[in-house]
Amino acid sequence: MQYTLQVLEAYEDEVAGAAYFDGLALAYPQQSAFFERCAALERETATQLSALVQKYQLTPQAQTTLEERGALDARRDAGSDCKKLMQQSIKSYARYVAEFKALEATGPVEDQPILAALTAHEIQLIEWMQAETGS
Repeated sequence: MQYTLQVLEAYEDEVAGAAYFDGLALAYPQQSAFFERCAALERETATQLSALVQKYQLTPQAQTTLEERGALDARRDAGSDCKKLMQQSIKSYARYVAEFKALEATGPVEDQPILAALTAHEIQLIEWMQAETGS
């Protein structure tokens, strides 16, 4: 996939991801502070990626559309046991780490700090969930 399309997709996924974690914070009140911290990290990463979205003049989907996608995903996942959900997330997020590392490898030198932050944030989410689940 073309580099700029991957940047756009990553940005959109971060915006949707923030809404997703906001939804989980509502669905799991005992873990709301944890999920709010995850949502804040997603927002921070989206903000960093927005610099590349502007640089390459990309047109993301509307913020409300992305937020609705994240909220819908949260409602879908909220029915399961919270610990199981986090354990599944740990496994599935490893794929994003690999994708983001590949994106870093193809990105121009001047984009590296933002791309490295994208990879690092995904690793951070996994580490937080591992700590939260004791796995």
